[in-house]
Amino acid sequence: MTAPVMTQVMPSDGPLCSTSFVVSFYVPKNNQQNPPSAEGLHPQKWNESSYAAVRQFSGFASDGDIPKEAAALSASIAGTKWAAAIEKSRSKDNSTLYTVAQYNSPFEFRGRVNEMWFTFVMDSAIAI
Repeated sequence: MTAPVMTQVMPSDGPLCSTSFVVSFYVPKNNQQNPPSAEGLHPQKWNESSYAAVRQFSGFASDGDIPKEAAALSASIAGTKWAAAIEKSRSKDNSTLYTVAQYNSPFEFRGRVNEMWFTFVMDSAIAI
């Protein structure tokens, strides 16, 4: 199993669900130039100006905890240039609301590591 397993949550206008989910698996570096193919799957690639604001949390990532972790990450960057960059990036392309990265096998019960990500493309106008 590769890690992290990432679940992107995006706004959707589907009739049955207000959000869409995309699950992604990390391709190890030695396979990135020529990733294995599979029916219905396609490689995603981040460009060099992609960044993420990240909050780490433990335990199993549950439906009840995910909104709390997203709110905590949002609160921790509120009023910063990072929050502004995320908002600007989202407004341009209706992008991902957040990504949950899970690093452990589902059979591991202790020491679990997860992350909440807000991904964005850094605008050259925002100095690091």
